[in-house]
Amino acid sequence: MTATDQAASEGRVSSNDAPPDFGRRVFTRRTAVSLALSLALIGLLLTRVQIDVARTVQIIRSADLSLYLAAFAVYYLVFPVRALRWRRMLGNAGYDSAQTPSLPRLATIIFLSWFVNCLVPAKLGDVYRAYLLKQDGRGSLTKAGGTIVAERIIDFTFVLVLLAITGAISFHGRLPDSLAGGLEVGAGLALLAGAALLAMWRHPALIRRALPEHLHAIYSRFNEGTIGAFGGYRMLILYTALAWLVEMMRLFLVVRATGVHLDGRFGVELTLVAFIALVSSLFTAPPGLPAGLGYVEASIVAALVLVGQPMDMAVSIALLDRSISYVSLVVFGFVVYLVSRYLRSHRSR
Repeated sequence: MTATDQAASEGRVSSNDAPPDFGRRVFTRRTAVSLALSLALIGLLLTRVQIDVARTVQIIRSADLSLYLAAFAVYYLVFPVRALRWRRMLGNAGYDSAQTPSLPRLATIIFLSWFVNCLVPAKLGDVYRAYLLKQDGRGSLTKAGGTIVAERIIDFTFVLVLLAITGAISFHGRLPDSLAGGLEVGAGLALLAGAALLAMWRHPALIRRALPEHLHAIYSRFNEGTIGAFGGYRMLILYTALAWLVEMMRLFLVVRATGVHLDGRFGVELTLVAFIALVSSLFTAPPGLPAGLGYVEASIVAALVLVGQPMDMAVSIALLDRSISYVSLVVFGFVVYLVSRYLRSHRSR
């Protein structure tokens, strides 16, 4: 194959990288069905469990507005922090300054991807993030996707480690059987991901030969993005810790807004909040329902009840928290999505 032929082949692959209009994929009948199932699951939770609806509404209405707004503000710090980490990972993977959008734009891209994940199942928002980066940075969709896969692996491993630590502290070294079993499954998945990364790093040519020839170029770029994204571990760990600290602080402020103290000892209370936040974060990942809608609320309620909170208070905290981490994402995300589409179409004229 000549250099010209190879370049043409790469061009064909790159052109196939860009998916069709995501607006048509997001706002579909399947999306409506998925959201309806999620709301039905929440409705089932509210109707099948003994909940004093009037008491729950009273707790929500009497929540400290200043602390709730503080939780709201703290939550949105997660996007610039995650943008800083992603920029570092893109640099590790070989993206130069011309290929990497500005930090505010990276934060906006992450925000839009989370918005899409709130509406559609199967984490399609991650694909949308890679697509937006390709449009803005003129890089490869599959290489960008590789950096996002690496990011997910870092987050998942970090959450598992912290969950084991906070769970052991919260329950005095005796983890509930359901939590211990979940951690074992998670550890197995993390080991599989680690083995896959090791194989991609040590034997890329062997894996490439096992694939059809038309996928070789795509796999090479995916491998470059995934394996290349790792490096500068101190900064990656710092940004990851900051991102999850923001998630925990959001829930802590929401809990305090309701007037609840999970424990008289401040350090123990922080550990309990961290445990609940980490448990609920794992339930955003399962496919089928967007952003774990229904799963996450149930996990927050179950975890709060497990640490001694009454059902009405647990439901109130879960609904207040998800009004920030889900409802606000949908509302503001829809606005940002429309503005982004308008600006992009205006620039293309």
